[in-house]
Amino acid sequence: MEPIEVTPKDVEAALPIVHQVARKTPVLPVSTAEGEVLLKLENLQNLGVFKIRGIWNRLSRLSEAERGRGVSTISSGNHGLSLAWAAKQLGLSCVVHVPEGAAPQKVAAIKAYGAECLPMPRAELVRAHLEETYRDWPSTFIHPFAHAHTVAGAGTAGWEIAEQAPEIRTVLVPVGGGGLASGVAVAVKGLLPHAQVLGVQAEGAASLPEALRTHAPSRVEAPKTVADGIQIGLVLPSMVGLLTRHLDGCLLVNDREILAAMRHLALAAKVVAEPSGAAAFAAWRRHHESLKGPVAVIVSGGNVNSAELADSLGNSEG
Repeated sequence: MEPIEVTPKDVEAALPIVHQVARKTPVLPVSTAEGEVLLKLENLQNLGVFKIRGIWNRLSRLSEAERGRGVSTISSGNHGLSLAWAAKQLGLSCVVHVPEGAAPQKVAAIKAYGAECLPMPRAELVRAHLEETYRDWPSTFIHPFAHAHTVAGAGTAGWEIAEQAPEIRTVLVPVGGGGLASGVAVAVKGLLPHAQVLGVQAEGAASLPEALRTHAPSRVEAPKTVADGIQIGLVLPSMVGLLTRHLDGCLLVNDREILAAMRHLALAAKVVAEPSGAAAFAAWRRHHESLKGPVAVIVSGGNVNSAELADSLGNSEG
């Protein structure tokens, strides 16, 4: 796998493309028992998630030959949903390989935008990422995170933060595969060199701390967390350099803390976040005493189902 390189200029170049479809989401100050924190509300983004930023930047740069083959990906969540939507806008055929046993409501949401959904054994899903077997597929593969245009597009959220809140000194970003975190870090530190950017992972899927320590790929054999958007448990070889050069560390949270953060956001800030979207806020609550303020946290998405939301609201520790 070739290392991915992204610069602040790449993020800046992505801004006008991304803003064709993506909102410049607000930064909202919220007072908590731990102090004031700034929320970057990507849950208010088009489709309720940051993913459309990177996908639109990626698809907009495809060649005619690549468009003619149609697009495909691996996802049962926000990436698949966003790609299906974007492909429909551009008139491209779209195939989404979903893990066997994926939540029916998520598959139905992807199909609603005209994409074909094909079940894929989870072992094959991991193999596709590690061995890049998708390169043999007839369609143009749109990686969920590991592509320079996708990272640069996601990084526009960080560019906006730096412009909206130039006083910040720390940004917390949830990390699945690392596309959002690395893009945000490149953008924020390009505009605000003295700011820190920290990744956030769930304890049950924490591949990033080992990768930052060893500067090598990392994998959690059986990742498990309520936050399925950051459950991949992989740091791919192509992402290692980008993450280790630009992130200042990784904070961990557990599932109980994530559910409590969802509850606090909903009741105190009137913000609906999915579990992965609440992870950075959970890290703020757990680690705030060690962070340089002002602090901004990215609420990366709001596509929570009713059962997850009810579970979080029933969490008495929020």
